[in-house]
Amino acid sequence: MAVLRPRRPISRGERQVTYALKVLALVSLAAFMIFNVLSFLSRISSVAVIIIGAIFFTYVVYPLVRRLNVHLPLGAAITIVYAAIVLVIGLGIAIVVPPLTTDARDLIANYPTIVKNAVAFTADPNNPFFAHLPIGMRTYIETLPVELSALTQKYAGEAATKAVGLLLSTVTIIATCIVIPVLSAYMMLDAENLKRYAIAAIPMKRRPKTLAVVADLEKVLGGFIRGQFTVGATIGVCITIVLLLFHIKYAVLIGVFAGLFDVIPYVGAVVGFIPSVLLALFQDGVSQAALFHALYVAIAFIAIFQLEGHFIAPKIVSDSVGLSPLWVVIAILIGGELLGIGGMFLAVPIAAMIRVLLVHFIPMKASIAEAKPGVTEEPLEISEPGRIAAPSK
Repeated sequence: MAVLRPRRPISRGERQVTYALKVLALVSLAAFMIFNVLSFLSRISSVAVIIIGAIFFTYVVYPLVRRLNVHLPLGAAITIVYAAIVLVIGLGIAIVVPPLTTDARDLIANYPTIVKNAVAFTADPNNPFFAHLPIGMRTYIETLPVELSALTQKYAGEAATKAVGLLLSTVTIIATCIVIPVLSAYMMLDAENLKRYAIAAIPMKRRPKTLAVVADLEKVLGGFIRGQFTVGATIGVCITIVLLLFHIKYAVLIGVFAGLFDVIPYVGAVVGFIPSVLLALFQDGVSQAALFHALYVAIAFIAIFQLEGHFIAPKIVSDSVGLSPLWVVIAILIGGELLGIGGMFLAVPIAAMIRVLLVHFIPMKASIAEAKPGVTEEPLEISEPGRIAAPSK
């Protein structure tokens, strides 16, 4: 008869290795699933855009619907919120579209003059900005305005030849904008049943942990979507006001595009900065006054950068997603490399959701004393030789 030997106790190191392997397996499985999901979505891109748009739209309107649903039936709450959205959009179109159209028409008419002023500025031998550059570099800079103008005219001609396709695309966009709110309404109407079915599929002992993770994921995703749209609108309005105060032409056009691009964190202000400074320098001919004008506009945009980076975005978005600016930028770069503009927008919420999973399944970060960083946000205090104490508050 075989004698059963007592099991050798598992050491702390073995438990840590086992835990690390489990985490690595979980991360690998998640990466594999994300890759296959993205591959599948790329094959049904049109449907994916509608579904993702409906999910985002649902997160935007859900807090208002839920607040009204306290006193009204869900259908009535959705109808009231949708009616308010249509009213706001109608007022926005009535206010923004006329000056937007005027700015676009004036830009097309004045574009040759702006290019001419830029060519004269770069070709001026007395130009203090380029006087000390090598001859080859100066020659290349002088050709940039002409080449840019030629490229613009080329692509403008190609765009004109595709007017029918553009019209069809516009119809498709309008149809998509109608389908997304309808699908979103059905999602909210059926959300309770979907939630109950999903909970029923989870083992009873796993439900508290799973529901906690799902709640955090919903908080992160909803906070980012609502927050980033708020930031984009705020930055667009700020840029428009600044450009109007400095008498920069096409202020509304630049502000609208900057607000739209700021849906991708930190991109909108950069998109608005370049044309604004160039217009301040070249719109009325280059002179000493124009140089100071462009400098003042650049300083104003730096102030907007700082306002967005240190106050608006952290208070509205960063606190909800829990990502530092470093990880936000890295996520945007990776998303842009993988999926272009759409990937840049999706990168931050996906990164924030990954962070939630890591927080729930991986131990908290080490203390400052254990990590021994070279720099910290607060002043470092040396308590003992070779040891760094936590910074005092």
